[in-house]
Amino acid sequence: MAKRIDNTACHCLRMRRSAQNVVDFYDATLAPAGVTARQYSLLNQVALNDGCSVSRLAELTELDRSTLARSLRPLYARGFLADVREDGARNKRLTLTAEGKRVHKEAASLWAEAQRHYEEHLGPERVRALESALELLQTL
Repeated sequence: MAKRIDNTACHCLRMRRSAQNVVDFYDATLAPAGVTARQYSLLNQVALNDGCSVSRLAELTELDRSTLARSLRPLYARGFLADVREDGARNKRLTLTAEGKRVHKEAASLWAEAQRHYEEHLGPERVRALESALELLQTL
């Protein structure tokens, strides 16, 4: 059940609570695949940018390298990601393992289900308004 914070006029607190509810919803929807929304996002970026470096993934996800490294650890530990280094190459490249590809495919289907539910819950007009507001908020 989504948590509410109604006893404040603080936009920041209400936005944080709402954001946490959305993350919790996506995490719960992705749980059958065994990944969180953040982990799925990382797997998806690696799938879309197969062979990218950790530095490039940090740029794509707008995460600093230390945060990204911590976030990648469980994906390596569970065998979803591998670092590959070609002969003579200096940098390692990220790629999904066979298990990572399987989990990514399952999670992608669950993510699409979450997207549909989210959009149905809000309705098309509110989705457009929210997207517009979020775009504006990114310029603060």
